[in-house]
Order: sequence, then C-alpha cells, then structure tokens
Amino acid sequence: MKRRNRELTLFGMASLDLFASALGAFILISIIIFPLIADTSRSDPAEPVPLLAEIPPPEPIVCPVCPSFPTLPTPVACPAPSPPAPTPQPATVPVPVAPPAPEPEPAACPVCPAVPAPVPCPDPAPGPRPSTGSYQLPHVDLVIALDVTSSMTRQVAALKAEVGQLSDLLSRMAPSFGIGLVAFGDRQWERPTTTFPLRTISGPTLNRAAFRGFVNNLSVRMGLGRGGNNDPPEAFLQALTDAARMPWRPESERRVIVLVTDNPAYPEEVERTIATAAAIARMPGHRVSTVYINTQGIADLEVERFLQRVASAGQGEFVRDAGGSLTVNLLLSLL
Repeated sequence: MKRRNRELTLFGMASLDLFASALGAFILISIIIFPLIADTSRSDPAEPVPLLAEIPPPEPIVCPVCPSFPTLPTPVACPAPSPPAPTPQPATVPVPVAPPAPEPEPAACPVCPAVPAPVPCPDPAPGPRPSTGSYQLPHVDLVIALDVTSSMTRQVAALKAEVGQLSDLLSRMAPSFGIGLVAFGDRQWERPTTTFPLRTISGPTLNRAAFRGFVNNLSVRMGLGRGGNNDPPEAFLQALTDAARMPWRPESERRVIVLVTDNPAYPEEVERTIATAAAIARMPGHRVSTVYINTQGIADLEVERFLQRVASAGQGEFVRDAGGSLTVNLLLSLL
C-alpha cells in the first residue's frame, strides 16, 4: 500500500497566510468604520439642516366696505362720490385691488354707510301688510242692531236667509271678524232688547253655530210680552247703548255698530242718541252706521235726517235701502 504525501508546500502555506491576514484586516476595518457610518446617519435635533426654505403665502388684500343700513333688506347702489376739495398737493388715495387673476370680475359697489338724514340712498318700497294685505277690511267687529217690530218682518226673514252668506263674505273681506246682535223693539215692551254677545265667527265653528241658532230664533215682536207698541219711535237709544257695551275683541282694528230700522228714537232721546254716537266714535276704531228701511213705500224725510245725523256723529255710513239684500246694506255700512 502506497503512503500519501503529507508534506506541506511553501506555496500552500503562503496562500493560507495571505487569506487569513486579509480577513483579519477586513474585520478590523469594519469594527472601526461601521460605528462612524451609523453616527453620520443621525441628525442633530438642535441643529436642523433645512433642505428648502418655506415661502410664506401672500396675505390677501381685503377691500374695505361701508357698514350696511340696518333698515334696508338688500344693498342699494351708492350715489356718485363728490370730487375732493382742491389742495396745493392733492394726494391720491390708492385703492387696494385684488391680486391679478386670469379673468378678473368687476368689483361691486360697497353698501352705503349710515349717515344722518337725509339719506342719499333711496328707501326700499314698502311691502304689503301681512295681516290685511289681501283683504278689503282689517280685523273687524260688527254689531247689528236690528229693529224687530212688526213693520220689519221682511228684514228679519232676510237676516235668517243670508246669515251664512254674510259670514262667507266677511271671511273673504277681512282676516278675522266677530259679530254681535241686538234685537230691539219699543221701550214699552216687556224686554225692549235681546242681545247676542259679540263672538269671533271667523274661526271657531261653535261660535258660528251659536250665532246661526240665535238668528234662526229671531221673530218680530220678540220681547213684547205684556208691553205695548202704540207709537212709531223705538228703543233706539237703548239698542245703541247695549251695542256699545259689547265685549270687543282686542285684535279688532275696526268696530262698527250698524242700526237697521224704519223709525227714529223717541223725541226726548234724539239729542242723547246723537251725543252717544259721537262718544262712541271718539274711541279708536269705533264707528256708528245706520241703514234706513223704507217700509211705507214713501220715504220719511224726518227719519232719514235723524239716521243721517246719527251716522255723521258716529263717523260711520248712512245707507238707504233700495229693496236689495240686507247683507249688501251691512257691508256698505262697513266701508
């Protein structure tokens, strides 16, 4: 058996020594240099190195505007400014403008400043009243004083037939309305007057039904009882007084008493009646109107003159019935 040659050659030992030296040098260099490389990757927070300086955005230019009028709903155009007074060295006031844009829009005129009267800017047109803008009448209260003596049979029947029509027309003419009624006869009657207190008819259905029921129960000579009616004059003054004591609604702007009859007051009560109508008219919104019913076929000038005086003192309307509708006569007395 042949033995292997284990003799080391000079070339093999040199190669091994060179390789080990190189490896040791690499390890030594790595130990020294790597910590330095790691330290350079960290930045000192106390001394930041800015990469690029930030440019602050330009401040917007705000154009000054005048204070707006407190009473104008929309801005109005300003009047042309007056030229400045001449000075030796006139100074021009630069007007700040917005930054240039591709398509600049024209600047709007500022709102006019509040200055002492007279205000140079025009006043806005007044708008319609919210409560009565679409009506012919304001909030109205109507008290009908109706003569129910025997000669007024046709008028009593007309009120019964037209009570619904009267309510419907008033609903279209006024934002709200109330109605009261005084049925009167002669002062010699056992009950000269019968009263339906004023109530709001435009809203509650119960009030409208109660008023209709009262009208349907009207009859000529109601309240006569054991009394008599032997003279033409009627209880006109008592009817006017009872009507003036009605519970008027607080929201009503017009309060009208309408006396419908074919006869005057008693002669000794005429002047007191005129004075009472004038006292009623002195209260804000109150009026006294009269409607003359010609039941004899021939107009009684004395009765007409008396009813005209009452209406004039009460600042109301005098209506001469021409045989038409009672509702029409009542509406004419409200205007």
